[in-house]
Amino acid sequence: MKPNTVTCLVLIFCVMNLFFGCSQRKAAPLPELEQAEAVMFEHPDSALHILQRMPKPADKEQHALWCLLVTQAMYKQYLPFSSDSLIRIAYDYYKPTDDSRRKAMAALYMGEINYRLQKIETATAYYLEAETEVEKASDDKLGYLVMSGLGNLYLYRDLTDYASGVCQKALAYAVNDSNKRYEMVSSRLLARCYSLKKDFSESIAFYMRAIDLADSLKLWNFCSATKVELANVYSVLKQYDRALFIEREVLKSGFLSEQLYYGMGMNYMKLHQYDSAYHYFNQALANSNAYTRRGIYRNLLHLSRQPQYQKYVIVYSDSLRFYEDSVRVLDKGKEIIAYREKYENEKLVTENQRLELEKTRFSRLLLIVVVIALIVLVLYLHRKIALSRKEEELNKLTLQLHKNESLINRNNSYIAELKLQIERKNELVNQQAEQQDELASLHDANEQLRKENLRLNENMKKYTGIFSETNEIKNVTEQLRRSKQREDDWFAFIQKEYPFLSGLHQRKTGLDYVEEQAVYCLVDTLFDKFTKRLTYKISLPPRELLLCCLIKLRLSVSEIAILMNLSPASVSTAKQRIKNKIYEKLKDNPPKRNFDLWIWEY
Repeated sequence: MKPNTVTCLVLIFCVMNLFFGCSQRKAAPLPELEQAEAVMFEHPDSALHILQRMPKPADKEQHALWCLLVTQAMYKQYLPFSSDSLIRIAYDYYKPTDDSRRKAMAALYMGEINYRLQKIETATAYYLEAETEVEKASDDKLGYLVMSGLGNLYLYRDLTDYASGVCQKALAYAVNDSNKRYEMVSSRLLARCYSLKKDFSESIAFYMRAIDLADSLKLWNFCSATKVELANVYSVLKQYDRALFIEREVLKSGFLSEQLYYGMGMNYMKLHQYDSAYHYFNQALANSNAYTRRGIYRNLLHLSRQPQYQKYVIVYSDSLRFYEDSVRVLDKGKEIIAYREKYENEKLVTENQRLELEKTRFSRLLLIVVVIALIVLVLYLHRKIALSRKEEELNKLTLQLHKNESLINRNNSYIAELKLQIERKNELVNQQAEQQDELASLHDANEQLRKENLRLNENMKKYTGIFSETNEIKNVTEQLRRSKQREDDWFAFIQKEYPFLSGLHQRKTGLDYVEEQAVYCLVDTLFDKFTKRLTYKISLPPRELLLCCLIKLRLSVSEIAILMNLSPASVSTAKQRIKNKIYEKLKDNPPKRNFDLWIWEY
């Protein structure tokens, strides 16, 4: 293959690599960032201390990671946030990148911070974005955090159907991560989902699973809070004694909460123990949740039917009306959130479909470009091969034309000599007749050669304009014609003294080492130290130097192929390689010169 063709292939390969793209090397995180991220989940306070002591990174990527880790550490310590400006820096940086894990983390904490800031619709959109990205990242811990956060948001807004699916995913991530604490929390979330869906057997099973995990981890407060919720399930099932038994057990453990008091008040009222119910309902009013207060005042209003509590009926009625209005406003907000969540979900699906479509279009365009490039390359190679063949054919025609001209000149010399002898009448009659026949034969031969030259010239006209060396070939031919007679005499002498030279044209076998050395010596003798002059300007291996010498001796490609034990195609390829090497070294322009002519002239 020709060197310029190889260059073309390399360029196309580079272009294809550019299309497919190469991932750029990212700067390694700073040691402080790596250290903070390593201790984040176990010791967020230490992580925040490390991050606050280090200087803010100047690099955009490092600064984005710093903002992400600072937000994560502050969130884990329940520190207050006035806005989402810090985490937004990380979110804006990672969003256009291909780093799914960082994108999911940034979107997760955008959701968490906005949820704390009571921007529920905004938080939902970020949670859903984090859900989409975390599915692309193989990080079970992060997957749990995203799904549990989204599950909590759905649960507290009574979006049960949505909550159930994401809580199942949260539990699966926790189990895959082998994290009992995560498994405990996600089990309680699933228990709440099943409770809201009235599937109480599943709810009790997951509550018990969460309680057992909390006991094994010695998380007593979590265990007591979960038992309170389990007692509420038994209350719904009208197993009031069992519910009270669990609640008293929790109360003895020292765990106090408004939900515990509210549940105990409900159970005592169902058992018609009104004084105890009244006591615990009032204890539960410390809760600030509007839904809980509405439930408490409903039960207190119901309790006011008893004679000893009738005096509070107006107070309970007014309070109940107030909290019912508050809950009604919240319910409208839940409807908006549901529609908003559906809209954001469909928007994400549409965006993903658009990205997939663009990716498909890009791949198709890339395939078309590659196919076109390959077609252009094939056409280019085909043209180069065709030109090479035409160049070889032109060389053959030129050599034949020159050979014919040399024969005509030689015949003319013979004709002149014979005429001179006939005019002198030095020969016998029979010999003169023979000379006349020889003279006629030479004239006929010259006529045939002239006709052949006309045909050769016609054939050479086909290549006019294709090769710029056509005029140069004619000039060289003319020069060779003028000096041919002198060279013929010289060659006649050399061939007489060196029959080895004439024998090269009739050889049927390749040259051995001694014969190759003889060729070098012969060429240097005939052509003014040709090999030394050539190797002085450019270094050539022995085989390439031998090929140049054989060309210098006017041997054809087929003859050279026999002498060098090569195929004619290999000889042509080697000639092209040497031509490019010599022209590159000598700063000559290969397309403007014929290599054989260059060697003959050199």
